[in-house]
Amino acid sequence: MCARYEFSSPIPDEKMAELLRVMERKYPDEYKTGEILPGDAAPAIVARQEKIVPVPAVFGFPGFKDGRLLINARSETAAEKKTFADSLRTRRVILPATGFFEWDRAGAKYRFTADARSVMYLCGLYKVVDGRVRFVILTRSANESMIETHDRMPVIAKEDEVRPYLTDLRAAMTILAGAAPTLSRARAV
Repeated sequence: MCARYEFSSPIPDEKMAELLRVMERKYPDEYKTGEILPGDAAPAIVARQEKIVPVPAVFGFPGFKDGRLLINARSETAAEKKTFADSLRTRRVILPATGFFEWDRAGAKYRFTADARSVMYLCGLYKVVDGRVRFVILTRSANESMIETHDRMPVIAKEDEVRPYLTDLRAAMTILAGAAPTLSRARAV
């Protein structure tokens, strides 16, 4: 679930547009925008010494069967899993997105958005591997706006939850257990 998402220009949210300007200045050519696939480096937001900072981060934890990447973690069980528990406690990440993609059982691709004027804040976990920040996206059970297509969906934070999610474990756990937003669905090509 949530194997692809997008962060496309123009960015409709001024804070996220500023994040992209910082990324362009500090990390030119170290990330991509548009449709983000496993293995791609993308803009990410992390907390470093209580500051919220943008960094390029690679989609997927390496080291699994046949060289495949682990791209998602179930929010309900991440604290219990050796692969994710430490990251959940100390290394949470927000992935800004203008939409994400999912395929239904018949193979049709759909694009999901929260609002045409806003950026979604996908919750994830990260670790540093060979000097690079790498992330997985946390998922949850799908709500009514998603269930027709897939039974899982990304955990999505509200804008005012970004800092608490990144800096406060108790707040992060509350956000992970909170209600999922209603999403819009459109057939993608």
